[in-house]
Amino acid sequence: MHIPSGMGGSITANKRPLVVCRPSITSYTSSVRAKRAQLPSEADLMQAVEVLNAGKKIVILAGRGALAATDELEQLAEILGAPIVKALLGKAAVPDYSPYTTGGIGLIGTKPSQDAMENCDTLFMIGTSFPYMEYLPKPGQARAVQIDIDPMRIALRYPVEVGLLGDSVRILQALLPLLKRNEDRSFLDKAQSDMKDWWQLMEERGTRQDQPMKPQVVAWELGKRLSDTAILSGDSGTNTTWWARQIPAKRGQMHSVAGLMATMACGLPYAIAAQVAHPDRQCVAFVGDGGFSMLMAEFMTCVKYQLPVKIVIIKNNTLGQIKWEQMVFLGNPEYGCELHPIDYAAYAKACGGTGFTIDDPTQCGAILDQALATPGPVIIEAVVDPYEPPYPAKIELGQAAHLAESLIRGEPNREKIVLTAVSDKVREMI
Repeated sequence: MHIPSGMGGSITANKRPLVVCRPSITSYTSSVRAKRAQLPSEADLMQAVEVLNAGKKIVILAGRGALAATDELEQLAEILGAPIVKALLGKAAVPDYSPYTTGGIGLIGTKPSQDAMENCDTLFMIGTSFPYMEYLPKPGQARAVQIDIDPMRIALRYPVEVGLLGDSVRILQALLPLLKRNEDRSFLDKAQSDMKDWWQLMEERGTRQDQPMKPQVVAWELGKRLSDTAILSGDSGTNTTWWARQIPAKRGQMHSVAGLMATMACGLPYAIAAQVAHPDRQCVAFVGDGGFSMLMAEFMTCVKYQLPVKIVIIKNNTLGQIKWEQMVFLGNPEYGCELHPIDYAAYAKACGGTGFTIDDPTQCGAILDQALATPGPVIIEAVVDPYEPPYPAKIELGQAAHLAESLIRGEPNREKIVLTAVSDKVREMI
């Protein structure tokens, strides 16, 4: 048997083994990404303009595909008088303190975002495939326009009148000169007023001095200390709630997390990848103890290559998101959620890194300052109240009923949960 030389080698049957010619090229990959530059047809653009100009209560929903469109999004919001709601992966699309945004959406979103969705008459989806359709306007409530680079995503989550295929930045730049200013500013004004109240609530929760320490305190203090170019990686769990709400995204920062909130242990490898790709930027992982413990050996990667990744672990010795879902969505007592405690600060030192422990809210900021200034890889374990619930923006009647049902059916920590919930609400009413 003979294989032609063009096949990469030759062999003679039953005589000698295959000899393969090795290529002299040593690298086959690059970091270059090709982008689609096309614009929609003029007819589609004009149809989108008609829908948007006709709207009175317009909401912009921005996702990962709009991360490069910060300036265009704010210009759009000003013209349309429209609040910008952000899907989880779109957290950094607009700074959280922008006067145009109401923050996140969904179970870990904000009340102003949910109110805007419930009362809008027009929805403009930009670079997002936000999957939790129950948080979008009811079908028939709002006319909708969507921009996406993937045609399979158009109208996947919500019925739209116009789908615009292509790059968000280029399409918005084409649309902006064609849009007329919405002179009725009441919808945006209300969203802005509600956001002032929301941030006051977040600050109140983030500055409490209770012991055990509240997880919101750790997130709030960390957010104040991140550099303007920081890259923050979240994880999946109750820690995602504190990441989404208590750590404001600044212009110039990057934020990422598992978009469906179901991939545990992603925070640390995300941070490692970010630090390798951007060695001169501050890279921080904000994770839970459940997720971190699943992939904690990767801390050795940081030590081996001296990657200055900082890992903040919200330590409550429980799979918190699973626990609260069992109670609030199923009406069942928690089951199988307890974690065996691990001394993560000691683990960091055993691996050759540096470890810190925070358990006193009055010392939280000072310890974070020290940890963030420490060279090399660092673990900061923050011991927090395991009974602090990740309150939804709006507590629905069914959720409250399920929680009560779980307590009645034998939730082992019902007294502490009830005491914590009542104490939280009383403090917020004072």
